[in-house]
Amino acid sequence: MNSIKCSFIGLGKMGRELCARIGRAGFRTLAYDISPDASKFAEENYENVTYSELESAVKNSAVVFSCLPNSNHVREIVDTLIKQKGTLVNVQYWVDTTSGNPGESQRIASDLKSQDVIFLDCAVSGGPAGAIAGTLTAMVGGDKVAFSEVENIISSFAKNIVHLGPSGAGHAVKAVNNTFLAANICSVSEGLIVLKKYGIPLDVALKAISTSSGRSWVTQQRMPEHVLTRGFDYGFSLGLLSKDVDTCMEMLQETSVAAPSLKVTREVIQVAKNILGEDSDHLEIVKIIEDWSGEKIE
Repeated sequence: MNSIKCSFIGLGKMGRELCARIGRAGFRTLAYDISPDASKFAEENYENVTYSELESAVKNSAVVFSCLPNSNHVREIVDTLIKQKGTLVNVQYWVDTTSGNPGESQRIASDLKSQDVIFLDCAVSGGPAGAIAGTLTAMVGGDKVAFSEVENIISSFAKNIVHLGPSGAGHAVKAVNNTFLAANICSVSEGLIVLKKYGIPLDVALKAISTSSGRSWVTQQRMPEHVLTRGFDYGFSLGLLSKDVDTCMEMLQETSVAAPSLKVTREVIQVAKNILGEDSDHLEIVKIIEDWSGEKIE
């Protein structure tokens, strides 16, 4: 058993798996979610994980992890805890695995620094399956010395851990990464439909492309495993992808970068979200492109 005590805030689809990995690695972890049932489930099913109310969890932890829908939710919890005098007294590090907004992460980092807490934005990529397997990529921003202090805990759920720079860097790279993902899904879908109209079997085409210069994670994994099968079951929602793309658009606006191809991608994502709904799997973007072409990718 490791002597470092952690708390984990947010036990959604990703958060619960990260919490489970941290506990399994031997770190005593106090779990909190707005849903008491989620917290109790974690206690009953995960090693070294105990249900706790928010203030008690944080007050008794050296390292706080959060995995929430967006940075605004993180902000609300941080503000609440700062108002509760003495709640953060034992906390040294706050590691936010939310797919957050880099600007808001910088502001949260500044506010926590005033409480002698070091904030690290630690965006993760690899989906629920990667979380379960402990093979995620972690994109980390914040103080490098502090990062080295918590890297061993992060390694319980991430295989590829990259420190990218100051606060906000992790969330910035995640937003751009997921916008690349969205652009890949759109462009690969369009290209595969062209190949189908030429009578080329798509599974064979993907095998060739995935060992050639046009390859990407979309051609190598997403399309063959989750689209050709018609499963659309990767486990990452269209709403969350859209949020990350919107964050990237904010970054483009702030830096006056034109990026016409990424902006067109965002338009397609918005159309898909409006038609399919936020809870649809992100790969269902393919269905919109199929409808426009009159062909299915299968």
